[in-house]
Amino acid sequence: MKISLYTVTKNEEARLPLMLEAAAPLADEIIVVDSGSTDRTRDVAERYGAKFIHHDWTSIGHQVAFAESCCSNEWVLRLDADEVMSKELLEEIMKIKKNGPDCDGYKLRSGEMFPGYSKPNRWVKHYQLVRLYSRKAMRMSGKFGFDDVVFIKKTPQTRLLYNFINHYSFLSIRRTVEKRNVATDDQVKRALLEHKNYSPWRMVGCMVGNFFRYFILERYFLYGFWGFIHSVNVGYMRFLKFSKFYEYHQIREHGYMGCEKKNELYESEVGKG
Repeated sequence: MKISLYTVTKNEEARLPLMLEAAAPLADEIIVVDSGSTDRTRDVAERYGAKFIHHDWTSIGHQVAFAESCCSNEWVLRLDADEVMSKELLEEIMKIKKNGPDCDGYKLRSGEMFPGYSKPNRWVKHYQLVRLYSRKAMRMSGKFGFDDVVFIKKTPQTRLLYNFINHYSFLSIRRTVEKRNVATDDQVKRALLEHKNYSPWRMVGCMVGNFFRYFILERYFLYGFWGFIHSVNVGYMRFLKFSKFYEYHQIREHGYMGCEKKNELYESEVGKG
């Protein structure tokens, strides 16, 4: 069983070494698809023997699908630059590699990491994502704004692994807010492409609702003040999505400060009509 590790990057010289250092022992091939780094990301990737490929960014869905297509092995492992495999997860996957797979794909637990924490809190409800899989059974969807897999085998079997990916999504509150801003641009573009229609009232309740979901129901309160900050940020991201959607339609309908009833942020992606 050979495994191709693939990731997408832009200016990830700080986090990429940790990810590659942890995952390189199980990878027979490493693919890094970059959308225009101006730092030392390329040097870091090539230091670990990665094949470094430039590909212009359109959306996360398009980018990861392209990166997957660059892999030469049937089995692939997708990791982001901010995702570091725990030693326990590495050992778990190495056993699978040695003994052979017992299903078509494996879900990995992605545990949030914050300053002051050496490992994810197992009692928090973390994401479970199919990240190690056979391309004969499933592929990246390639849809605008989606980075999930779609099944191409009629009845694929998946299994959840016990150990964690340590998800270092947090670099600073400033970087987190910038990331949320870019992500919600893509979310609005995707909603417009799919002809969705959101009520403006969703702006009103989404922040409180999502804060309650993450902080209480998904138990991020176990991370203390970092859990509070994370939950507020998630609620704020939902608010940005619905407020930008409202903004788009208001400017498109009424115009604003010479905009002539269009919104240049989204027009290039969704067309005019």
